[in-house]
Amino acid sequence: MVENAENFEQTEDFATETLDVADGGEKKSSRTPFLLLSAIAFIVLGIVVIMFRDPIADMVNNIFKWAAAGILGLIAIINIIAFAKNTKENIKELIIGALSLIAAVILLISDVAFKIENLLLMVIGIMFGLYLIVEGFFKLKAAFASKKNSVKAWFVPLILGLLSIVLGVLIIYLGLFTTKVFVIIFGIVLIYAGVQNIVNMFFISKD
Repeated sequence: MVENAENFEQTEDFATETLDVADGGEKKSSRTPFLLLSAIAFIVLGIVVIMFRDPIADMVNNIFKWAAAGILGLIAIINIIAFAKNTKENIKELIIGALSLIAAVILLISDVAFKIENLLLMVIGIMFGLYLIVEGFFKLKAAFASKKNSVKAWFVPLILGLLSIVLGVLIIYLGLFTTKVFVIIFGIVLIYAGVQNIVNMFFISKD
């Protein structure tokens, strides 16, 4: 009786483990089409962004200019209304409102907005480039750890890490001084993300 009970428990444990493995495989296989489609979408979107970089760059410039001018105009209206309702004759709201209104008009009629935008893009480019470099070194560390553990596709994170570092250095070197360069880099990053997802799916996930 005791032996039969032990055999039954072992059979039940084996069946449970088999179901868990099957469920994991089913979840993995069900996620694969979605991951593949998302990776292809990233690559296609990156190619489209690079191909239509000029109109996209113009659109980004106009959005930034009108958004910045709109925010300044709203600040001007709020402060002018506050000055009009203020019974203590505080002139601070009037000065802030007038300066905000003048700044909004300057942004709309001059290229100051583009210079400010290029400065912001330079800062964003440096930060994003540093992020890619750090991520690349983490990938290199993962690659050497995979090689130490005899993983067959250890070279995949090695290549991805090197590409990430090179891309980060290029972004910092270029500085992203223009919107067009920013759009091109953005398209390249999208393509890189799609390729990385495909590589992770077909190489790293198998191990």
